[in-house]
Amino acid sequence: MIAREDLAIPEGVKVVDVIIQTDETARQAFFLETFVSHNVPLLLVGPTGTGKSAINNYFLVRLPKEKFVANVVNFSARTSSNQTMDTIMSKLDRRRKGVYGPSMGKKCIIFVDDLNMPAKEKYGSQPPIELLRQWLDQGYWFDRKDTSMITLLDLLFLGAMGPPGGGRNTITGRFARHCNIISIDSFSDETMQKIFTSIVDWHFARGFEASFQRVGRLLIQATMQIYKKACEQFLPTPQKSHYLFNLRDFSRVIRGVLLVPQTNLKEERKLYRLWVHEIYRVFYDRLIDDEDRSTFYSMVKEVMNETLKQDMNRLLEHLIPENEPRQLRDEHIRALMFGDYIKPDAEIKPYDEITDLKQLQKVMESYLEEYNAISKSPMHLVMFQFAIEHISRVSRVLKQDQGHALLVGIGGSGRSSSCKMAAFMADYELFQIEITRTYGKNEWRDDVRKLFRKSGIEGKSTVFLFNDSQIKDESFIEDINMMLNTADIPNLFPADERAEICDKMQGVARQLNRKIDSTPMALYNYFIERVRSALHVVLAFSPIGDAFRNRLRMFPSLINCCTIDWFTSWPEDALEMVAKKFLEEVELEDEVRSNCVLMCKTFHENIRVLSELFLQQLSRHNYVTPTSYLELILTFKDLLRTKRNEVQTLKDNYLNGLKQLDYARVAIDAMKKELTELQPKLKETAIVVENLM
Repeated sequence: MIAREDLAIPEGVKVVDVIIQTDETARQAFFLETFVSHNVPLLLVGPTGTGKSAINNYFLVRLPKEKFVANVVNFSARTSSNQTMDTIMSKLDRRRKGVYGPSMGKKCIIFVDDLNMPAKEKYGSQPPIELLRQWLDQGYWFDRKDTSMITLLDLLFLGAMGPPGGGRNTITGRFARHCNIISIDSFSDETMQKIFTSIVDWHFARGFEASFQRVGRLLIQATMQIYKKACEQFLPTPQKSHYLFNLRDFSRVIRGVLLVPQTNLKEERKLYRLWVHEIYRVFYDRLIDDEDRSTFYSMVKEVMNETLKQDMNRLLEHLIPENEPRQLRDEHIRALMFGDYIKPDAEIKPYDEITDLKQLQKVMESYLEEYNAISKSPMHLVMFQFAIEHISRVSRVLKQDQGHALLVGIGGSGRSSSCKMAAFMADYELFQIEITRTYGKNEWRDDVRKLFRKSGIEGKSTVFLFNDSQIKDESFIEDINMMLNTADIPNLFPADERAEICDKMQGVARQLNRKIDSTPMALYNYFIERVRSALHVVLAFSPIGDAFRNRLRMFPSLINCCTIDWFTSWPEDALEMVAKKFLEEVELEDEVRSNCVLMCKTFHENIRVLSELFLQQLSRHNYVTPTSYLELILTFKDLLRTKRNEVQTLKDNYLNGLKQLDYARVAIDAMKKELTELQPKLKETAIVVENLM
């Protein structure tokens, strides 16, 4: 039975924290209450995005604090038994020698998420699960230092996992026999409709036109159709291992639609354009080839016509350039943009449609100029449309609560630059680690502690930019996986630092008039809550090789918790604009400069085509990157400068030779003149000499 107060969405709650009560969630909550009250271990099994983790966490938060303590543990492929033991022991007190448990009179609920993720070792066992099995079997562990027995009291196991496959393993029957296993199916269409309709109705009831609720419900149906078609059409392959869709993607579309405030959304057509923009950002931006993009465009066009009763060509006709036929194509939708950065000096920056792309380019250039003026490492970027699009996409992710991004592209494609610009435009602090030859796990943990203090204690909105070239150890990704999931990394802070954090959090809570229990656990949980709300993780990974595919398989949060943006090769207009920008300072006639731009663009495109042919015929990669294109232009400039210097040197030598010849001619003429003038004297002298003889 769902209580009436559970059906109402609390005032002031963030969309990301809203849980809509349905029959499925009520069933799950009933099982949780029943098994917890009878102290029976429970394991929930179901596909990603069905609310296993969210409802469990919601249930744990609402348990009476005086009776229960919650400990959430997230497993990944690299989770070890030592980590698992440390995580569980960190929330327990020592009652007497060799006996550990929560505070007296309380029960500690251990909730293990993604239970079947740990990789199997060579003998087929999963050490973290074997550790849990020993606890459920025997009720004790052994101390790793002196092998003394550690008896565990007043603990209860709850778990959640996805079906085996795609990096998830089958768990041993020796462990499963301890648990009551409840299977959770994917949500039915009616349930999904109810969940998102409730959220949309709640949002559009706050000051919007009455018709917006009707349109909002249509958008739910349209999003569901796109989601289902995407799951059917875009299947994961070794080359497209990130083609994995779940209900989180559905919710990201709706959350994006809810970003525009009532003051900036007055007409239905704008709401339809907003929906197209958000559906493109969530599904389209991860597609890697033109065939898939064309398929997606056809899907959206069909849903617009059949479900929303809107002619996409008329709705987005303003995106077609004036000199082109009035027929909308997929590439025209690149110009559809929403963002909160068009007015840099405004006090309130609403998320709104951007219609003037020329003004947008000027605004971006002014942001870049301002960034370079204060940055120790300025960026020499060209603000062409392709770059602006990616900056806008990252900016959209940073605008959302708990927004994280996975930027996928080869080196030099502009992933880091896009993130730096988006963070600067949002006035967020950028945090990066500095890799040295001796950088290791200890230095990494020091940096993560610094990052957490910045966002948790100081409350600064922070963007953590992490590049795959900085992965010195796979444990870095393990920590990032937890950062994305719960923001709680086990044993990150030693006891003294943790106590210091709790002291500071008391002061923070007092300043913000936030009522928090003065227990260390409540204060630390408040610290983690602030980290989650202030920290945005942006990962810049390369798709080259097996490493990217393996990491996605081993660490599911990289897909589940991130909005993916695939950086494709630069389009022709980008190549042209970059070449023009880099060659504008070179002394050339306009016609020659235009031909040089065309030459650079043609060389780059031809080499790209030849590289694809090279791959097909010899199965060998030759990567043609944007960096290669910039190097081509810079090489041309250097070569032009060198050859001009050589020609100038030859010219100078030639002119110098002419000067010398001219000087010699003048000298000879002077000597001739002098000889001519001396001729009579010579004759006179000759006569005198002759007379003397």
